[in-house]
Amino acid sequence: MDIQNLGATQNNQALNATEKTENKQLQQQKVDLSDPTDTVEFSLKSSEPKSKGSTSKKVGVGIASALYPGLGQLANGDVKKGAKFFFGQMASDIAFSALTIALAATNPAVALVAGLAGGLTHLGISIGSIVDAVKNAE
Repeated sequence: MDIQNLGATQNNQALNATEKTENKQLQQQKVDLSDPTDTVEFSLKSSEPKSKGSTSKKVGVGIASALYPGLGQLANGDVKKGAKFFFGQMASDIAFSALTIALAATNPAVALVAGLAGGLTHLGISIGSIVDAVKNAE
């Protein structure tokens, strides 16, 4: 055997030994399945949002809230939110009515502005109540 062949044979043996060591190390490594990046979840749910309630329920609570804000929330079973809309609307109506009446005798133009502001506030609370009741209908 010549010296060149002997050197090549030793290099091959060294590479084989290194590969065997690396293979053993890879085989000894454990897979950590608790890492969330290693897991895959499958879902049968549709990506499109589904409506919570039936159309007739939504129409019913919308009409209830249109009659007076808060009634639609009460129909949905959300008593706290219904009370907030109901008493908020009531307080707003009383305050703007009292302001309009008080100003009517002294300055009718300002009383008109106060009355319009009260009406717009009433309308805003009513629309908010209707939208919330229909959105949360079950």
